[in-house]
Amino acid sequence: MTVPRLFCYCLLAAAPILQGCDALFGSKGDSTTEEIFEQGQTDPTLADDVGYVPLNPSYSQGLDGAFDRPVDVYVGYDEFVYVADAKGLHVLDLAGRPRELLTEVLGQPLRDITAVTQDRRLDVYVAARRDTTVAGADCPSGGNPEQCDLAVVYRIRGLTVGAPRVVDILWHPFDDGSRRLTRFELPDTYAGGTSDEDAVFTGVSPLADNSVYITRSGPVNTTATGRPSQTFSPFNAFLQYTASGDYVQYIRALSPDRPSLLSAYYPSDVLTFVGPPQRASVSLNPDFLIAQSPPEAFASPTYGVVSVKVVETTDGIEYRVDSQRLGAAGNPDAGDGALFEAGQFSRVSSLGYAADQTGYLFVLDAGKDSLFVFNQAGIEGVAPPPGADSSLPVRVSFGGTGSGPLQFSNPQGVAYYNRIVYVADTGNNRISRFRLNTDFE
Repeated sequence: MTVPRLFCYCLLAAAPILQGCDALFGSKGDSTTEEIFEQGQTDPTLADDVGYVPLNPSYSQGLDGAFDRPVDVYVGYDEFVYVADAKGLHVLDLAGRPRELLTEVLGQPLRDITAVTQDRRLDVYVAARRDTTVAGADCPSGGNPEQCDLAVVYRIRGLTVGAPRVVDILWHPFDDGSRRLTRFELPDTYAGGTSDEDAVFTGVSPLADNSVYITRSGPVNTTATGRPSQTFSPFNAFLQYTASGDYVQYIRALSPDRPSLLSAYYPSDVLTFVGPPQRASVSLNPDFLIAQSPPEAFASPTYGVVSVKVVETTDGIEYRVDSQRLGAAGNPDAGDGALFEAGQFSRVSSLGYAADQTGYLFVLDAGKDSLFVFNQAGIEGVAPPPGADSSLPVRVSFGGTGSGPLQFSNPQGVAYYNRIVYVADTGNNRISRFRLNTDFE
């Protein structure tokens, strides 16, 4: 399958720009310069307290110029940085140099991207939207009800080697197994004027075996909001697919319309505990986190993030509240702040995981323009440095509205790789990068 695409390759004449840099940064062979070009400069005026410091410069350029409202970022197993914005999908190297840009998929613009990630096969998943014609459909967005604008998840292979091809497309509603072979299989319009065009895929997260969890959000969830049958999965749903893209199930245990510790209430992202780099031994943990972020007209849920344990029993698989992380919130001796503190999040847009010995969890709150950092147990903070007076986690969450180096404007995506946190700072049209000051040698 051939993918129409835009690839731009450019060689920049960097020599004139770099003349005279030895005096400022040191010679190109010394350790100072290596640190600057590999990790970025840091602000020398920052305090010595434990915390995240910005790496300069932030990434703001793709092959065709400045980013246009980047909505997600992911650093893959192939060590490339994937940035999704209004132009399409950008690929950068770890130094921030633009490599490729994908703007079209199978003859249509790659548009309205909401999430990007990569599995261990190096296949790239992109949640977006696509037009299609469906005989017998009832789609209200255009003049022809059979012309539909639907949510999709593309699985793309070979992107970074210049030969991208679509391996699979997951469509709403066609790949929702709860609707197959029923009268609800085609896109339709429901009570109140809502339709299948209102469904959005908001998060994709692979597991060790390359199967994937996908979150979907939208208004059709109860009889009152137009859901025609209990066999018909709600738009607010946690979906599971095999590595080959076959539908497994939607998790009925997660409430679509009542926010709780076991719900998928307008989910905005999903997180599994697998991530780059490639390694011989990987976590087989099937547990997951879900971010809950209803439209602004709705009240924020008490818990903007829920942690779910997947437990095998003699009666089958059960989905349970993560009692360990929940219990941490009620233990003041464990630290100051916890993932399950009631009401602490406003509008969670993205989740990230440090797939290394730290196991840190990152919660990006677009409502507060802030990044929250938790340890694996769900206590806010990071490990204290050697010799610290206390063994309790040190709080390092930061943010605030603005364009400063530690501020954000409606941030929508967070990722982690090799001790560096990447944030898609949407309103500031940049990918900001941060590193703990205790991680510098």
